[in-house]
Formats: sequence, structure tokens, C-alpha cells
Amino acid sequence: MKKWIYIVLFFSACKPEDSQLADNSAIYGTWAAGEKPVVEAIIFDDETYYVNTNQEFELVFPDGQEVPFALNGAVYDLQSQRTPQPGERLTLRWFRDSDTALVEVDIPPAILDLSVSNDTLNASQSEECSIQWVAPSNEVEYAFRLECIEQNPQNLPWAPGNFATLFSGPQVSTQLQLDPQSFACLGTHRLTISVLNNALLDAFFYDQSDIRGLLKAGPDNVKGGNGFVSGVSKREVLIEIE
Repeated sequence: MKKWIYIVLFFSACKPEDSQLADNSAIYGTWAAGEKPVVEAIIFDDETYYVNTNQEFELVFPDGQEVPFALNGAVYDLQSQRTPQPGERLTLRWFRDSDTALVEVDIPPAILDLSVSNDTLNASQSEECSIQWVAPSNEVEYAFRLECIEQNPQNLPWAPGNFATLFSGPQVSTQLQLDPQSFACLGTHRLTISVLNNALLDAFFYDQSDIRGLLKAGPDNVKGGNGFVSGVSKREVLIEIE
């Protein structure tokens, strides 16, 4: 009889309590205006993390429409073709075992009055492409991404260029000056300007190979749970290098 009691006590000690699982569970995501929202839910510890299955989520749009999410592989997909729009505030409901966690997700407004001068540069000349816009709010910053979209790119002598070095973090300026040294190859490049909420900048700039560090340190905008869901709006510009 004592032997069976010891076995029961051993497995009871090894089994995580529900409260411990709750403390180690988190959600995260970055929702872009015009793109389908997804939620990632994980359980993590100091060594590893894995997908938290059997979770229930629901998105409430500003007009009151309620749309559920469903697990699709490692992420939860919104079960609708409707997408967030610039300037909207959305509510994500996370139905946990004993309560409901809430996330207010603000999609930043789109940038205004964007203008581009000299969108075609000669790689052998000292030229500049100037991009300017009007800030949609005082509570936003910007992230820039430049990519060559040629199917068979021909690298420039100075590839990969200095763009990543100059614009690796959040920016506050509402203008951008690019010269041929910024680009990696001849042909068409796509510049993406992302508008970010100041309060959740860290949610955009992190090491995507391991999310645990960011979830432990914050930011956290999940009321009644752990994690974050941030919003961005984007604007794209095409630039040619000849």
C-alpha cells in the first residue's frame, strides 16, 4: 500500500498545476492594416516553448461584429476575410479556463500626404530619392524595410548597401533620403514604411528566433493574461535603380 501512495505522490508532484500553466502561457502577434490577423499562443519555460492548443479567441471589430479564431498549424487564424483598418481599435477576447483576458489593439492611422521625388536613380551618379510624409499622430514612430524584388537580381558592387545600418531601429523623422549606396541590386526595390505605436515599439524590434525573452521583459497589453498584440499600418513605395 505504501508503494502505491509513493507513486501517486510522485506523479502529483511532477504534474504542473493549472495556475503554473496559466503563468507560463502567453499570446503574441503583430496585426497590420489590410492583412488577416493571427494569434500565436505558447506555453514556455527557461528551456523551451510549444504551441498552446485548445485555446479560444474572438475578435470584436469597432462595429460590434464578433469573429472567432481557429487553430491552423502553429497559429490561430481569424475566420473571416475582414481585416483591420488604419485608425481602428479592436478588442481581442482570450477565453481562458476560469476567466477572459482582453487585449485592446490599436491600429495606427496611415501616414498622410506621402510624396516621392526622383524615384529612379542612376547607380553611377550622385543622386538622391527623397520621400516625405505628414505624421498621422504624435504617438507614433516608423520602421523602414527595403528589399530588391527582382527575380534575378544583379548585385551592385557595394551590396548589400548601407540601408540596414542606417535604419535598423525605430525612426521619428517623417522624411527619408536614399542614394544609390542604400541599395543592393539593379532594378526595382520596394520600400515599406511601417507606422508603429510608441507604447509597443519593442513588440516590432525583437529577436524572432526566441520570443521568450520579449514575453518575459514586456511589453504586455493583455489584461488578465500575458503577452502582447500590437498593430501597424504600412505604406509601400517602389524605387528603380538603373
